[in-house]
Amino acid sequence: MCALAGVMLCLPLVSMSASPALAPARGDQQAKARLPITAAKKNSAFRGVMTLAIDLTDTRRRIVTIQQRIPVQRAGEMTLLYPQWETGSHAPSISAHRLAGLVIQADGKMLPWRRDPARVHAFRIVVPAGAQALDLSFQYLAPLSRDPSATIVDGFVGVYWNRMLVYPSGWKASDLTVQATIKLPAGMVPATALSGAADGDRIRFEPVSLDRLIDSPVFSSRHVVTREIAGGARPVRANWLAADAEVVKNVDRFDTRMQAVQRETEAIFGVPPFKHYDYLIALDDRLPGPGGIEHADSGEVVLPANLFSEPAESASVIDVIPHELIHAWNGLWRVPADMAVSTPNEPFTGTLLWVYEGQTEFWSRVVAARSGLRTVEQTLDAIALDAAIVQHRPGRQWKSLADSANDPLIQDGTVYWRDWQRREDYYIEGVLFWLDIDARLRQCSHGARGLDDFATRFFSAADQKPGERRRPYSEADVAATLDRVCPGPWAGTLRRKLDAHDDDGVLDGLAAHGWRLMFRDTPTEYFRLYEASEGVLDLTWSVGMTVTKDGRVKAATWNGPAFRAGIVPGTRLKTVNDEPYSAERLTTAIAGAAKQGDLRLGIQVDGKQETVTVGASQGLRYPALERIEGTQDSLSTLLAPRRPVAQGGKPPAGR
Repeated sequence: MCALAGVMLCLPLVSMSASPALAPARGDQQAKARLPITAAKKNSAFRGVMTLAIDLTDTRRRIVTIQQRIPVQRAGEMTLLYPQWETGSHAPSISAHRLAGLVIQADGKMLPWRRDPARVHAFRIVVPAGAQALDLSFQYLAPLSRDPSATIVDGFVGVYWNRMLVYPSGWKASDLTVQATIKLPAGMVPATALSGAADGDRIRFEPVSLDRLIDSPVFSSRHVVTREIAGGARPVRANWLAADAEVVKNVDRFDTRMQAVQRETEAIFGVPPFKHYDYLIALDDRLPGPGGIEHADSGEVVLPANLFSEPAESASVIDVIPHELIHAWNGLWRVPADMAVSTPNEPFTGTLLWVYEGQTEFWSRVVAARSGLRTVEQTLDAIALDAAIVQHRPGRQWKSLADSANDPLIQDGTVYWRDWQRREDYYIEGVLFWLDIDARLRQCSHGARGLDDFATRFFSAADQKPGERRRPYSEADVAATLDRVCPGPWAGTLRRKLDAHDDDGVLDGLAAHGWRLMFRDTPTEYFRLYEASEGVLDLTWSVGMTVTKDGRVKAATWNGPAFRAGIVPGTRLKTVNDEPYSAERLTTAIAGAAKQGDLRLGIQVDGKQETVTVGASQGLRYPALERIEGTQDSLSTLLAPRRPVAQGGKPPAGR
């Protein structure tokens, strides 16, 4: 998932050349300045190693102080780039407004710089003859703790290199080497996939390529517990971080499930593409999340601080753990061709996010069940919720699933009408999309093969070449691999599903697996846990709205009963049938309205008080699954472990 609801990256990278001169661009000069920046010449290897020193000790003000040295390659015009695009967020999500105080010197003399007005992440300078290195100093102004995207809070610091450096245009990020050091606040312990060692009051990391550095964040907290999940040739570690020691006191109780996640993921995807892998799992309710961000050798995960004391409360979000691990294969190793750029400033598109994120979301549901992160019953209830949401998307009338893949590039604010706008539906609809493909493969092969077989063929790194960190693919490659699993008209099938504008077929895979969506007047236990994690009373399928604990409407279903009554997001519920509002009174009234048909709600909207009538003839409705009599239950087969550990046994140490 990329899932973070926050900062969700393998920074694939492209080359850029020297910039226009610093003189104000006018006429022909201005037109020239807007031309695409060209790649560096072949054989022009970058000489030397960039150094980067980051001081993260000013946590009260969240000011990160940065010193950087860049070896000079030649005198004359030069462009320095501040990263802008992130694979993990699938968008140009890094804003240059957090870079401040930029000073550039050569041999102790300050150099003037000019920002490129057509590319505001580009800084143009003229390097004087004889200069050996550029010395830069600047600050990264991290979001304050009250900001929902804050990654520096008391007792926790997240180091995101792509926000704390610049680099010279003209080379691929894989061609630039960086030796980085960080200074952490006293008492902080780091966790990262990078190799490094203490050097006085700093941590000095081994030199790595810029793309590798950018793809290897550092999490640090007061308390870090590291557990070995898998040994052998490709070891896997889980680093659990918390500001409070009590939070990670019983971390060892999670070892068995983490080991099962690793076994089951490798059973699906085959040989890992990494030499080693580090989970960076922060248990902290102040951070953006729950959610995660993917990397080639590590995965960021943010989960509730009570994960070990109240594990059931994380049931609806726990599959973020396999989600980020799966991305090591799907998204970082096998990368969509249109995302396979070579610098963090080259634009890309996300036309294959229905594979990158959609299939990953599907497999995260499956692995959560196979590994025991969730019970099979919880997983069925999770799929019921997925199915209800997907079936209830009126926005499909105007916006296809394929078009939803463009959403990360549509820079907007809050999405108020999610079911009509279809924001990034490749995640949740991807679960049902690939469930259907799995069912079609099983039917085609008379039950002999399924999506597991596709995943192993498509994502395994068994034939990975030395030094090969990623392998691009196209939609045609997906169809061709499906055809090798079981011959069929896969190219046409995929396009029809991606371009559809109606609900026909969206739940076909569920039915083909022997199950159907239905609605009950009481919620499943999983649904209640989901409501709690979202902080809402979810009445989407009853009267078309979700309501927060304080009676504020968080979402209203497009053209649903609440919508038609004039209720919009932000509306405050004041009364229910002329009695003071409470969640219990609202649900009781909706249940009673199944006979009467309507309920009266006193509301406050735009500062005005009024009373509206909401149609509630359907009563309370909550999604669930039920078996289709006379059909084979292949869904339970899909969710069954592939590599169970014998009772009393231990998982294999190697591969």
